[in-house]
Amino acid sequence: MKEAVIAVIYPDADTFDEHVEAVMNMVPETRRFPGCIEAHVGISRARFEIAIFHLWESNDHLERYLVWRADRGDLDARSATMRREQDFRTFSVP
Repeated sequence: MKEAVIAVIYPDADTFDEHVEAVMNMVPETRRFPGCIEAHVGISRARFEIAIFHLWESNDHLERYLVWRADRGDLDARSATMRREQDFRTFSVP
């Protein structure tokens, strides 16, 4: 079964543009990661929010991707300058 991810991150206003750039630079890597079907980013400058949308072939593919990102330190690098913890939700797609 496919797995969809919706994550919203909340950077500090003064680091928002840096976060947008970092996330946009990560998207091509995500799209090339085995099992990724789609990866997109939505940006709200008015609310200082970045939404990330992924669709994966399976939950196992998603889990491997998250471990890879965590091992590289990509997730911790962004969290240091966020005003609150990200929202991260997954959904099984029949």
